[in-house]
Amino acid sequence: MARRSRMRPYLDQFCQLPNQGYIVCIIGPMFSGKTTELIRIHDRYKIAKKKCVLVKYDGDMRYDAHHITTHQQQKALGCTVVAHRLADVRETLFDEDVEVVAIDEGQFYDDLASTCEQLAADGKIVIVAALNGDFMRRPFAEVSKLISFSNDVRNLSAVCMRCGTDASYTFRNTKETQVEVIGGSDTYQALCRACYYASSIAKCHDTCSKPNRRTCNG
Repeated sequence: MARRSRMRPYLDQFCQLPNQGYIVCIIGPMFSGKTTELIRIHDRYKIAKKKCVLVKYDGDMRYDAHHITTHQQQKALGCTVVAHRLADVRETLFDEDVEVVAIDEGQFYDDLASTCEQLAADGKIVIVAALNGDFMRRPFAEVSKLISFSNDVRNLSAVCMRCGTDASYTFRNTKETQVEVIGGSDTYQALCRACYYASSIAKCHDTCSKPNRRTCNG
């Protein structure tokens, strides 16, 4: 009981802190509307007169080199920085006037989780859009960490490009085996579980003399 009474002033002080930070993590497969949701939330804060910064991954040149852009060519308009690591733009993100930070393609940043937690501790609202897994359905370590730090996790689904049901997985059409291969519908499909399995088996038959789990998506 005495220990609880000693802790109480500390807890009361923490609960009364102004401008507590907040992390929203938007995850899902490709073509699930993650970037669209990121832009929607960002635009609401802009309407509310919050000072916002958008972070675009420098390896994503699919639609626009300078702006976050959806597959439907919707652009996020506002202050945008382009970076390979969040540490590269740390000074901008931690500017005392910045209130909202929106990060697209979060899975590619090796300092994602720690930076977002620091931003939230600094009282900022952080919005991150990231894949729920790679083309072999393996988790991204930084995204997994970020989920445990997040106040709000939004798990989106896409539409299966084979059968039209809900899709949770990203399937790669091409033969590359490295994790980071940035592309659109020419490279990837959103698939349901059954279609992912079927497509993985078919891909193995096309690319391997014998099915080999090491070279297959499944």
